[in-house]
Amino acid sequence: MSSNVMFYGKIVALDRDLHRSFAIDVGDERFAFARRAHVVPAVVQEFGPASPHLPIVFLPGATAPVPVFLVGMRAGHNACIDVGGRWVGDYVPAFLRRYPLIYGEVAGGEAVVCIDEERPTTDGPIERLFTDSGEDTPALVERIRLMNEYFAGAGTTDRFVAALVEFDLLQAVTIDARFDGGESRALHGFLTVDEKRLAALTDAAVLRLHRDGFLGAIYAHLCSLGCLDRIRRLS
Repeated sequence: MSSNVMFYGKIVALDRDLHRSFAIDVGDERFAFARRAHVVPAVVQEFGPASPHLPIVFLPGATAPVPVFLVGMRAGHNACIDVGGRWVGDYVPAFLRRYPLIYGEVAGGEAVVCIDEERPTTDGPIERLFTDSGEDTPALVERIRLMNEYFAGAGTTDRFVAALVEFDLLQAVTIDARFDGGESRALHGFLTVDEKRLAALTDAAVLRLHRDGFLGAIYAHLCSLGCLDRIRRLS
């Protein structure tokens, strides 16, 4: 099973016999694998808890826009990860917390737990995924719980984005970053919710967004844009 998923090298189905001795990093400095990414995928359930800490924007996708956390103002540099691989900040995206595990699909469409066999390792603390007798360890149970939440969140996110597109709420923006040393940089290709279009929605449209649980996420996204300056300073 090859991989085209961000950060993952070689995705294979997790096997309690073949991977009996496998261990994963659990220390604070385990995020070095994401050091070169200035955006990280997000799901809508993260918008609320993440909005005070990270800016949430959208990228045009092949079939639909994709919500992402903007974690750096320079391509190829994650400003939220220090030289030791430690996340700098109060909210770590779930996409990173679940690594190196991920759900994959086999024949018939059934989801199976997979692992990146090419996962990088650190000198920090590690925990095995299986006991000597092949039982799931607490580390594996916790990652599966996180993956279940992310998997469910991805479906809700698809419906959320579809609603934004249906109501034509997204606009293309350019993010200007001016650094303390005098350098300036313009980031193109991002999308955000247009507040004027949002305010012009009919009562019926607003009620539908509210009943679908999406109105709060929209405002969380808009509030999160206040974190752009923090990312600029870290960059």
